[in-house]
Amino acid sequence: HALESYTAIPYTARPSGRPESPILRPAYQGSNPISDIWSLHALRECSQYLPRIVSDPAEDIEARAKMCLAASTAGMGFGNAGVHLCHGMSYAVASQVKQYWVDDYPKLNSDEENGHGLVPHGLSVVINAPSVFRFTGNLDKSDPLHKFSADRHVECATILANARLQRRGNTGQEIPSQRAMRDQPGDALANELLELMHELDIPIGIRKLGYSEADVEELAKGTLPQHRVTKLSPRQPVDLEQLTSLFKEALDM
Repeated sequence: HALESYTAIPYTARPSGRPESPILRPAYQGSNPISDIWSLHALRECSQYLPRIVSDPAEDIEARAKMCLAASTAGMGFGNAGVHLCHGMSYAVASQVKQYWVDDYPKLNSDEENGHGLVPHGLSVVINAPSVFRFTGNLDKSDPLHKFSADRHVECATILANARLQRRGNTGQEIPSQRAMRDQPGDALANELLELMHELDIPIGIRKLGYSEADVEELAKGTLPQHRVTKLSPRQPVDLEQLTSLFKEALDM
């Protein structure tokens, strides 16, 4: 959530432009100076304390407290700025799943009878994120938002990389140079996310949820109407062809 709100299209560049009246403003404004503060705070806290709480959920009280605060500040950030393609794609992933189920989630008889699985919201969002950020971090250099988007993807990748290095004690670990990150800002952020996902034992790729190439077109069609969030992507336009490509990449990462 924090990554999406911080990398969302700026509120000054929304495709719909400035509304005639404040009452006509959309609920999701796009990234803005106030939401940026909350989103960055949440990202820094999550990158440090999420691995700790996963490792020791019962006893690490500091990590639990920090993650409660991070969840609140992330909500304050994206509640105004909004989110973009990770969420737009997540709705299709969660609604079209057939068999996948997460351990420890209760299952009703009706779930088995209806042949419907369950993908928790956080998983349905993050599993698309590497594919999304490779796309949103790769704007054409002629795009007016090229520098804005590149700067933000690199900043987020740097935060995650520094936290990774700190967690692993600087042993045998390297952070890509700023030049390398700036050459491929989308890849830089996607790669750091994948590092964190592997560390937290999160499924990598929607194929792990039971999807295949045969499902990609319907997933893309299910995402296309989600204009509330897809229009906040810093890379526009987002059409059916691009969504299909994103889901194909999201199958295996």
